Amino acid sequence: MPQIPSPQITHICCIGAGYVGGPTSAIISQNCPSIKVTVVDTDAKRIAAWNSPAALPIYEPGLEAIIRNQLNINLFFSTDIDKAIAESQLIFIAVNTPPLEIIDTDRSGRRRGAGADLSAVMECARRIARVSTSSKIIVEKSTVPCGTSHKVGDILQEYARSGVQFQVLSNPEFLSEGTAIRDLQHPDR
Repeated sequence: MPQIPSPQITHICCIGAGYVGGPTSAIISQNCPSIKVTVVDTDAKRIAAWNSPAALPIYEPGLEAIIRNQLNINLFFSTDIDKAIAESQLIFIAVNTPPLEIIDTDRSGRRRGAGADLSAVMECARRIARVSTSSKIIVEKSTVPCGTSHKVGDILQEYARSGVQFQVLSNPEFLSEGTAIRDLQHPDR
């Protein structure tokens, strides 16, 4: 794959306003005040809750204060996914990857092949490729199996507009409930 020049990052988009996307984006906005961070989701109720710091959709010690300080300054929550994708140079994919049911059994009847449902991740990749008119860095942040970044890269390449290139990075999610803000501010890896 050809080397893509690193763009000046002025806008980050995070697709997925859940337990990973919300806190991660809040910490990025706090530490990078010159960068606009937009968190997008299809769930309008969840976005409305993020836009109301008194009623955040998740509780995490320290998160409410960060949201209050950054909201509508350089941290935004929206349902306009395509606009956020188009404006961003860097996009986090932080969508839900629930476990799959048993995929198969072997000859003796033992279960095999249970894993993560990657359909939301792959749909994000297709949408990013269809919407993007400029090259972007894509960061896989959802909890996914090894090798998923290659599949995401293949989809981006397949659906990309002419001249648009993507770099795909994997940044595994490592947050623990109740310590997510501390985990993000002082990661152990």
